Amino acid sequence: MSIEITVLFDVVPDRMDAVTAAFKDLCAATREEEGALRFDAFRSGEHPDVVVLVEDWADQEAIDLHMKEPYVADFLARTEGAFVRPPYVHRLRALDA
Repeated sequence: MSIEITVLFDVVPDRMDAVTAAFKDLCAATREEEGALRFDAFRSGEHPDVVVLVEDWADQEAIDLHMKEPYVADFLARTEGAFVRPPYVHRLRALDA
């Protein structure tokens, strides 16, 4: 069974353009990873300063490898100070699981 994760980022309003560019680069690189089944970023329609990241991973090893990639470090450097608070990370589990 894969690991589904949703992450909500509250972006400092004047940093949205830079954050959007960083997410686009991160998503493009991550989608090339063997264990990344899905990695998509969205801007909330109801909350314009919120970015939602939707991830689906083959297993924990794939996540661990992803976190060691240089483009993840680059994303973190490019977005440093761009979020109002730490992201809300949700590892999803089906209600009938």
